[in-house]
Order: sequence, then C-alpha cells, then structure tokens
Amino acid sequence: MRPLFFGVATLATAILAALSVWRPTFAWSFLVVGPLVVWGLVDAFQRGSNVRRNFPVVGSLLRLMESQRHVAQEDLLQPSWEGRPFTRLQRRIVEKRATGKLMSEAFGTETDYAAAGHDWMLHSLYPSREEPELPRVRVGAGTCEHPYDASLLNVSGMSFGSISDAAVRALGGGAAKGGFALNTGEGGLTDHHLASGADLIFQIGTGYFGCRTEDGGFDPDAFRERASEARVKMIEIKISQGAKPGFGAILPASKNTEEVARYRTIEPHEEVHSPAYHREFSTDVELLDFVDRLRALSGGKPVGVKICWGRVAEMDSLCEAMASSGRHPDFFTVAGGEGGTGAGELDSIHHVGAPAERNLVAWDAALRRAGVRDEVKLFVAGKVISGFDIARYLALGADGCFAARGMMFALGCVQSLKCNTNQCPTGITTMKRSLVAGLVVSDKIEKVARYHHETLEGLRRLLRAAGLTQPSELMPEHFERRVGTTDIARFDGLYDDALRAP
Repeated sequence: MRPLFFGVATLATAILAALSVWRPTFAWSFLVVGPLVVWGLVDAFQRGSNVRRNFPVVGSLLRLMESQRHVAQEDLLQPSWEGRPFTRLQRRIVEKRATGKLMSEAFGTETDYAAAGHDWMLHSLYPSREEPELPRVRVGAGTCEHPYDASLLNVSGMSFGSISDAAVRALGGGAAKGGFALNTGEGGLTDHHLASGADLIFQIGTGYFGCRTEDGGFDPDAFRERASEARVKMIEIKISQGAKPGFGAILPASKNTEEVARYRTIEPHEEVHSPAYHREFSTDVELLDFVDRLRALSGGKPVGVKICWGRVAEMDSLCEAMASSGRHPDFFTVAGGEGGTGAGELDSIHHVGAPAERNLVAWDAALRRAGVRDEVKLFVAGKVISGFDIARYLALGADGCFAARGMMFALGCVQSLKCNTNQCPTGITTMKRSLVAGLVVSDKIEKVARYHHETLEGLRRLLRAAGLTQPSELMPEHFERRVGTTDIARFDGLYDDALRAP
C-alpha cells in the first residue's frame, strides 16, 4: 500500500497539474487532493504507527474510527440492555428524570429476568396506604457540636480539575436547590464550590490538596480556615475509592491548569500522582487520632472516612480499636471496585477492590460485632442511578447513598470515556474552555435538582409497593437475585456467615 500510495499520489498530482494548465478551473481540485497527499506523506514517513506507515490515510482513518468506536457503539449500535459501565437503560432513566420527560416505559422491561445477577424487589399484596416518609440522616449526633442532617442521596466526590468549573457550579447549584450535599472531591475546597450555595462535604485525600504544606504534608491552619466555612457541613478523609483502592489519584498534565494548581498548591501543567498512603496515620489508633484532630480543628463538625474495604480482619481490627477507645468517625463512605474515576491505573481500575455491595455487608457486620454500629452512619457509593439502587443498598445496611456518574448523566454526560484526556465532548471533565462553553450551568442546575427529586420519589413509590412507610424498614428479605439458570436467592441468604453479624 505504501508504494501504491506514492504512485497514485504522484500520478494524480501530475494529471491535475496538466489539467490545470489546460483549464485553470481544475486548479481548485488541489484543495481536495493536496491535503490528502500531505496527509498521506505524513503518515508514510512517521515512525510511531506501523499501520499508518504501511497504509497511509487509510491507517489514520482506522485509528480515528477506533478512537470513536465507543461513542458510536454506545449511541448507535448497542442494544439498550447492554453497555459498560452503564447501559442505555440506566442512562435513559437519568435523562428522563433530569429533563422531566414522560417518565414511563412501554411494552415491558428490556432487561433479562432470566440472566444471573438480575435483582428484584418483593412487593406486598397490600401496598402502604400511607405516604412513605424519607427522613434525613443525622450524622454526628453525640460527638459533634454541629451535626448534619444529610439527604438519602448526595453528590459523590468529584474534584475541580477532574471536572470543570462549570460542572462544579451546576452540581452545586442543583444540590442547593434540591437540599442535598456536594462532596468537593480531594482536589480542595474552591470558590466554585462556595459560590454554588450548596451544603459541602470537604474531602481530604492523600495529597492533602487545599490544606497542604509545601512538602506535601497536612497543614492544620489551612484546614481550619477552609473547614470553618459556613457552607462546609462535614469532613471526609479519603483513604481510597473504589476505582483505585490502595492507589493514589492521578491528575493528567493537560487538566492541571494554573487555577487547578493554585487550589491544590502544586506546580501547574505537570501530571500529578497522589501518594497511595496518608502521611498523617498508618495505624488504627493514629487514624482515630486524626479524626479527633479534624473534628476539633473544624469546630465540631462531623468527620468521616471514605474507603474501599478489602480484608474483613482489618475491618474488625479498626472496629475493635473504636470499641476499646470509645472513639470513632461519625460516618464511613463505603466504595466499591465498580466505582468510577476521572483517571485510574490500568491494573487498579479493572482488578482491585471488592464490589460495594460486599463491602457494605461486611462493614455493617463488623460494626455490629464491635457494638458500635449505632454510633456510626454508613453511606455507600457504587453505581447508584435509580430509586431501586438506593433501596437495595438501604436494605443491605446503608443509611444513605452518594452518586457521581448518575449526577454526571444529569449534567449531560454521554459516557464517551474521555475523562482522562481533557477531550470530554460535553464540557464536564475537561478544562478546555471551548468545550466547557457547551455546558449551560443554569439549565443543568435544574436538571440535577430534578433528577435528585425524582429519584427519591422513585424510592418512595418502591416503599409504598413493598407495604413500608420508612426506608429503615427495608430488609434483605425484601430482595431476591437470580444466581443461576434455575436458582434464586433472597438477599439475606446471599452472603457467608463470616461476613454477617451474629
């Protein structure tokens, strides 16, 4: 193909040159042929791609189609019940609820009830006649001067830098309008968060961005200043998240702008890898010391820990330290390996981290074994999209939920999987101003608030169908899962006794 290209390009150029001498109007043809010839020459002489070198122009077209394969597959070729990480059905649920479109489906479900892994709720013969209540979750009761009443559904941590300033303002504005909390992510508390008017959860990761010393340590004075903001309602120490447990966060150089670097106290335009560990603690007792320290520095606000748990023995060890010392975080956010991230290591994102459901059941059981479950609230983050997702997690022991990608769909995310490239076509996960301009903040504020409201209304309708009046009445026996071609298991029989409280 390479010699053939040279021959065809030379012949075409010669013919067009001759025709242009005969009739000058043919010179316009060079506007089409010329760029193709130049394109082919670039491909033929570059050294990085074997295919482009051997198949000029064609190789580049194949590369372009490969780079956009996921977008075409998701939007044009894939059935509604397929798709990863989220199916078109799941994305359609968010779109309908965010936009207020006709919130019904026709002709029956497109999901496969016969497929292993399919879950369903066991409804009651006598649905509730009362309107089910959706109470808020009191966090920090008994330990804090300023406990916080959280919504059952809140925005999970997404840093400024991972998402754009417009996305932060839209999520925050929606949270303020809908009465739920926005987690800042580990990138620091910024003016964009504060300007939104939302209740904020100030997250601190291993890089201590927003409260960081020049050498990368924890700066208590900077933390006190940020945590004392009236809009900050809770503090979250992120040990790890589901998509990269035991791995530090990654900020691509293309997204590390001057503004992002200023808020994080780092050098701009460089790829930044957060440490995998916290410098301030490395034992259970030291973690509890750090929790107490942050609670005092923040003026008595609830302090929690976000983590994707791995080993049950380590859960029990921390719970025993909590029970013996009488000290504990005010909440835990349990993440799962199926969680998302703007940029994750190739190994961690695919092969490290247990699922959120397993982690939740194990952690709830560990807290109960230690006798401290009543003092600690449990939130869960892991592919929360619908009211059914919330109901399932509440039945398995959660007090509330966080959602990140569901909220991104409400912002207009099309799951293009370009979050780590700075090329997000919707302006959500890019710092490019030309792309960010496509995100109209005022429109998305309404959609985020509406999605949140309608999702909780979906939860309310599920409670009514099950004959319940409170989320706390949801139990594992209200759900079943197909575990094989002919086998069905109720949720209270799914997990090994070792993971459950006596």
